Amino acid sequence: MTAIERLKHFASDNQIMIVLLAIVVGVIFPQRLAPLNAYSTLLLMLIFFVSSLRLDLGELTSYVKDWKMLSVSNLIMLVLMPLAMWLPCWVFAPDWALAFLIVGAAPTGLTIALVADLFGGRQSLAMLIAVTTSLLAPLTMPFVLWLVVGQTVEFPIFSMFSSLLLTMVVPFIAAMLIKSRARKFIEHHDVVWREISLLIFGVLVAGITAASLIGSDYTFNPHDLGIVIVMTAFMGGVAWFGYATTYWRNPAERVTIALCLVYMNNTVALYIGDKYFAETNVVPKLIIILGAVNLLLPPLKWIATKVIKKETNNNTNRRLKRRPVRRAGVERSF
Repeated sequence: MTAIERLKHFASDNQIMIVLLAIVVGVIFPQRLAPLNAYSTLLLMLIFFVSSLRLDLGELTSYVKDWKMLSVSNLIMLVLMPLAMWLPCWVFAPDWALAFLIVGAAPTGLTIALVADLFGGRQSLAMLIAVTTSLLAPLTMPFVLWLVVGQTVEFPIFSMFSSLLLTMVVPFIAAMLIKSRARKFIEHHDVVWREISLLIFGVLVAGITAASLIGSDYTFNPHDLGIVIVMTAFMGGVAWFGYATTYWRNPAERVTIALCLVYMNNTVALYIGDKYFAETNVVPKLIIILGAVNLLLPPLKWIATKVIKKETNNNTNRRLKRRPVRRAGVERSF
């Protein structure tokens, strides 16, 4: 294998690194890239449209019927996750407890289908979890915040449902209509759609990062750095918990659920923090946490690839051992 082939192979296996590149570029050129944030809704629509072109509608329907998996996943993500992230901070770093509570209570990010695909997960399942957590968040997020901090929060239900309709439902329907008319063309260019959606995702991340930095006067100190590092590792542990609790599903589905646990909706978290807790200076901390989550993606990608490969090989070996073998007219099984 030549050096160029190795480079192409590395780029193909580590496409999630574009997230890190986008964050770095957004930090270096905030003034130039901040205007991109004004087009975030359009970029989300494009990402969801292109991702929907690659969806298996039959697979999506089968996941909708699995109430056990959806119930467990949503319970962990919307109720247990925020409490698990808040408790250690409340004990050891009270000034960061609210920020981690808000992030943990937020629904799964709307670009999760693309990210799950890069992890070797299931796009259909990721999309479904994004929809269900977004629909339930107006009920669970105010309850969790009231239960823990005693703050009454009026969730923007109408605007959030309108956003879901615009960024998810409309692109999904458009993609399904186009796919029904040009299925062979869509499937033949599957790799192209993936690369396009990844490029748009990088632009979206760079714009959000740049816009978040402008106007912020928060001073990030070594103490805060230590807290973020420890809690980011803790979130990785929570992702593993999500993987372990859905033991009856296959590895790719379990990885998808684990990823949905830590990939939160930036817009919802920042909205709640800015509208109801602005006096606590929580927004800059939310931005730091959301940036740390994106930095967590590449190592999670590496782990997910290893886990899926290992469990797939184990399942294959178990099937081979159970396969009957015929020798000299005698059938026996291992």
